[in-house]
Amino acid sequence: MDRLKIKIAQHLYASWWLYLLVGSCFLVGLLFGFWGMNSLEESQTSSLKKLFEDVLIQYGGNFNFAVSARQAVLKNIVNLGKIFLLGLTIIGLPLVLVIIFTRGFILGFTIQFLCQESAWRGGVLALSALLPPNLLSLPAYLLGAVTAINFSLQLIRGQNQRNLKISQCFLEYLLVMTGLAVLMLGSALIEGYFSPVMIKLLL
Repeated sequence: MDRLKIKIAQHLYASWWLYLLVGSCFLVGLLFGFWGMNSLEESQTSSLKKLFEDVLIQYGGNFNFAVSARQAVLKNIVNLGKIFLLGLTIIGLPLVLVIIFTRGFILGFTIQFLCQESAWRGGVLALSALLPPNLLSLPAYLLGAVTAINFSLQLIRGQNQRNLKISQCFLEYLLVMTGLAVLMLGSALIEGYFSPVMIKLLL
């Protein structure tokens, strides 16, 4: 246990700047999402509101929770898989940051839309339906991005340092990503089963 704590402390000490970089990309994406929603024209906002109301109608009927959960699992695992694969390449580093920025943008845009167009109900909907799955998926995205960038940097160092065991680094990379995939799975189950129930209650 003490060895694990020491290893985590060493990791945080060595990679604090990566957490700062990835977190900044997410926050910038979040702010751009807020700004993007506010900059839409009235006709675009009306179209989005109509689309949103059409989606809500689906929750009012016989909603298929299994299909919703399956789609959420596929989405989360595919996105984490993209980060994993990009981490295996040196040239994929900027794309990892783009994925994190996009995630922040989508979340910011969605929250702003709900709060702006649906008043108090949108705020409650954002808290009850969006927040629970993101409590698991957001840390997984951020940790996955930091881990992927770290592994890419280890690949670069490995070209110059023969004593650096790439196979051991890859095994650690794979184990961390597997653990994050479990978080993504939990997030998808919450998104597929819990969030629709909250939406139904609000309707």
